[in-house]
Amino acid sequence: MADMQPVLPPEQIPIPIRMSGIGNAHIAITASPEAQAWFDQGLNLMHDFWDYESAKAFEQSVRVDPSCAMCWWGLAQAEGFRHSPRQFYGKQALEKAVQLKAHVSEPERLYIEAAEAEAAIKKDQKHGADRQQIEILRELVKAAPTDIQARLFLALALEDGYDDKGEPKKGEREAIAMFESILHDAPNDSATNHYWIHAIEPGNHPERAIQSAALLASLAPTSGHMVHMPGHIYYRVGNYAEAEHWFLSSMAADEKYMQEQHVGPDDDWNYVHNMMYAIANLMEQGRLADANALSDHLAAARGQLSASLYIWSARDQMARISRRLPVALRLGDWDTVLALLSTANLPKGEKAANLRFLAAELTDYATGMKALDAGDLVAAQAHSTSLDSGLKQMEEMQKVMGKTPGAEKEAAANPPVMPVSPDALPEPIMKALNIASIELQAGVDVAQHKLRPARKLYAQAVKQEKKAGYHEPPFYIRPVAETEGAALLKARDYKDALAAYQAALEARPNSGFGLYGVAQVKESSGDAAGAKEAYITFLKAWPKADAGLLEVAHAQKMVGVSTEASR
Repeated sequence: MADMQPVLPPEQIPIPIRMSGIGNAHIAITASPEAQAWFDQGLNLMHDFWDYESAKAFEQSVRVDPSCAMCWWGLAQAEGFRHSPRQFYGKQALEKAVQLKAHVSEPERLYIEAAEAEAAIKKDQKHGADRQQIEILRELVKAAPTDIQARLFLALALEDGYDDKGEPKKGEREAIAMFESILHDAPNDSATNHYWIHAIEPGNHPERAIQSAALLASLAPTSGHMVHMPGHIYYRVGNYAEAEHWFLSSMAADEKYMQEQHVGPDDDWNYVHNMMYAIANLMEQGRLADANALSDHLAAARGQLSASLYIWSARDQMARISRRLPVALRLGDWDTVLALLSTANLPKGEKAANLRFLAAELTDYATGMKALDAGDLVAAQAHSTSLDSGLKQMEEMQKVMGKTPGAEKEAAANPPVMPVSPDALPEPIMKALNIASIELQAGVDVAQHKLRPARKLYAQAVKQEKKAGYHEPPFYIRPVAETEGAALLKARDYKDALAAYQAALEARPNSGFGLYGVAQVKESSGDAAGAKEAYITFLKAWPKADAGLLEVAHAQKMVGVSTEASR
């Protein structure tokens, strides 16, 4: 337990201060005026995903009015944020709300009962409780037709994501229609604009949320996450310069908050998340030096617990091995990748065992990819085999380990804790390494002129990449389609190489990496006019790319533009 930190019970968290510029959400509740004010602050902060400050505000509403059922409901929502260890206290708060629900209005009772239904599905994982929650929320909307929050919570409960083609599923379609209806009636509702961005960004038409992206920060200018959110949409549509503006503004908002209130990054998760996204955004602009500099800043700014908050991010786990590793992987700079891995100096013992495994597997991957570039197929195949062997051994080990008997009972008997470094190998690491493994073997097949099996493997890797789900920033650092395009270009399969690069650009529009690949294909296939046009497009996309990048120099040469003239 030496590496575990206790999570403070709500009554021990600091008393909050009054905050402004955090949104405009409101639910009329049965409470004293002071409790209502703190409740509204907590509600807005909850919609801002600012769980630490939200819990503080809801706890203060409970302090001033312990009989306020909805104040306890709000505290339960904040304490259960993102299924954190604090949901231990959220369960207690919800039980208190249930005890008090006989003394509130019908809409308030329905809010509480919907939360009960949601808690039930988390406990038993049955679908019935999910349907029950939705039915209760539908009843709530009928009971309080002018309550925007009721409609919003129903929309959130309906969401069920997108299919493999990027189209919304049945529940998601109804949720999207509800969001649109709310925005029609209340276009400046801060929470709805926030959730609209989240609802739209994973699909095929992120541009539908540009209006909300342009508006949101003005509705909650002191909330780091709300200021950050426009960057999600601008990144998705390929406007990386505009995304950068909001990521930098979010960092400034978080730093101001942390400095003024003496709060660390452990209690402001957006600070780390925002920088992770900002680094990815800089890379798509060819600004690798800036990405490395921000990676250094992120590594220095991490709190004691922040690493555990991003267990779902394979990208972040790689950055923990070496802070500049994701940048080198995005570029496909295998020499730098190997140098960073060899000098990582990871701790001995069980605490860093998973990172050592990840580093060893990435070493095989990068060595194999480097061997492919050099035409050494024997070495490439050997490292592909070694990578697969390591993955198979880890998969077998995880099957044997299974779940620890009695773990749930032990968790219920002890106060919740937050791990500094996860002991169980995060599933995203295995997913990322499996994709890398398929990529490497596909590359070997291409080099051996086995194009048909190679295409099947690349298709499998792309499928695995999509199956990993939508992540912010993207789950896989360099799109599989880019790797495929480069391999097929080298094999002079120009048609399929072009299709691969175009597929990569669908996922990351206007990315210089994909645009440069398209230009290379056209140049290599003898399409001089098309190549020149494509290189011009590439240079326009990378106006601030690092000086000295070979891609930029070659593009300038192809279009007849001097380095000085292009700057």
